[in-house]
Amino acid sequence: MISKRVSEMLSSRVSYPFARKYAIDVGKAINLASNESPYGPSPRVLRALKQSSARIGSYPDPRASKLKLAISRYIGVERDCVAVGNGSDEIFDLICKAFVDPGDAALIPLPTFSMYEIACLINGGMPKFIELPNFEWRTAELAREMSAVKLAFMGRPNNPTGNSISIQGLNELLGMGKLVVVDEAYVEFAGYSIAKQAPKKENLLVLRTFSKAFGLAGLRVGYAVGNPKLVEILEMIRAPFSINTLAQAAAVEALRDRRYLRKVVTAVRKERTYLRCELSNLGMRVLPSDANFLMIDVSPLKTDASKICEFLAKRNILIRNLSNFRGVGTRWVRITVGTRPQNEKLVQTLKKFKGGRK
Repeated sequence: MISKRVSEMLSSRVSYPFARKYAIDVGKAINLASNESPYGPSPRVLRALKQSSARIGSYPDPRASKLKLAISRYIGVERDCVAVGNGSDEIFDLICKAFVDPGDAALIPLPTFSMYEIACLINGGMPKFIELPNFEWRTAELAREMSAVKLAFMGRPNNPTGNSISIQGLNELLGMGKLVVVDEAYVEFAGYSIAKQAPKKENLLVLRTFSKAFGLAGLRVGYAVGNPKLVEILEMIRAPFSINTLAQAAAVEALRDRRYLRKVVTAVRKERTYLRCELSNLGMRVLPSDANFLMIDVSPLKTDASKICEFLAKRNILIRNLSNFRGVGTRWVRITVGTRPQNEKLVQTLKKFKGGRK
């Protein structure tokens, strides 16, 4: 009874690489594994949620009109250039539904966010992987692959590397005429974006989320910015009530509280610099990052990702083992930037492991 495309996906055994569950009380642990904001949402968002709770007996606005207007003002584009979704994950799926025919190839640089591959496969597409040599973006190598694909996914900044293709390189790929999907989930921490230019392009969709800098990961709100013709297609095939009433109200209020957003971004950037310096001083290789996380080679500690993650988990600190990310290997972990007390606890705990001593 299962469709052929789903059967093929299941047989490939691809799935979202959830962080391993350890035998600890996650509520009491320091979670530096999921790239969530350690500061949570704005207090104004929490008040808006309470006020909106009286409306949960009615269906939400199917068009999310107030939310689209707030997003359009935040980005600086017209409202008809904005599509919304139940997190960016739903929009990845909608894009593949709308633009991928069975057998079409999608370019996916590695390592990167696994939902690109999953959305492609579940809609009958064929991922075309290309590994980033030394985790570096090389436009010429990407361009050589573009002629054979229907679309391409680009994280900017990329998860888990934290770096990005240059604007010059991105424009070169766009010039080849294929649809390019740029995932800007971590853009607030990076300070650069191509979203405002997306409506002028016929083959560019820029995706963003409220899960990271805005601290709304549990409410699942994402959006895409692009040419009105592309956006209209996504909105036509989206389920009408995919963003609930509380999520819409919270996202609108989060966009209004720019002061809180700036406070969070400033704090994360400061702690990112601190954490990178401290981890480097322990002898580990830490990749430069424009996001709210760092990708780290732990092999200088004479260990691998699994062992260091296990060691920290036993001490109630969770980080991400990247061994199950395509194109990474067993030496690398990803650490979300936490608060200063959280980061200090991580560093002090790692010092006990230095040199392989446990």
